Amino acid sequence: MRNDTAVVDETIDSVADLERRILADASHHQRAIEFVTNGIGRPRSLYLAITGLLTWVAGNIVALALLHTAADPPPFAWLALTCTVGSFLMTFMILISANRGDALDQQRDRLSLQIALLTDRKTAKIISLLEELRRDMPTVRNRVDDEASELSVATDPHAVSAELDKRTPTLTDSFEK
Repeated sequence: MRNDTAVVDETIDSVADLERRILADASHHQRAIEFVTNGIGRPRSLYLAITGLLTWVAGNIVALALLHTAADPPPFAWLALTCTVGSFLMTFMILISANRGDALDQQRDRLSLQIALLTDRKTAKIISLLEELRRDMPTVRNRVDDEASELSVATDPHAVSAELDKRTPTLTDSFEK
């Protein structure tokens, strides 16, 4: 018989294997973009950007005051162009990373749904077996348990989805009023 630690380790290994497979499915370009996006998304990147901006502005103002010329005098056209191009590229990198993240979230949601449905079926089977055992045991009073009978039937995901569609308001509902 396995102990609790072995079961937990096996579960963790299974989840880690799933994550490794997901990461392995990413292209080299996707991994590179996510690496850069993760690096940019850290507090030190903000501090470096602020330091760079202040250094650029201060350096050009000091050069203009002392040498009467600067590489990028106010209003700092080169700095503005650099920030614009950087923002443009960063927008695409964030969107690319977000799209992959959404796809991964959808995959995990589907896995969670599959596990929940399987758990529901298993639970319904256990209740059904317990009800059968209760009826077969002579020492237990035989009685009708409507709730147990109802719970012994696995949930139909199509029926639940149809009911959710009927009862849940949509964006178009707010326009029809």
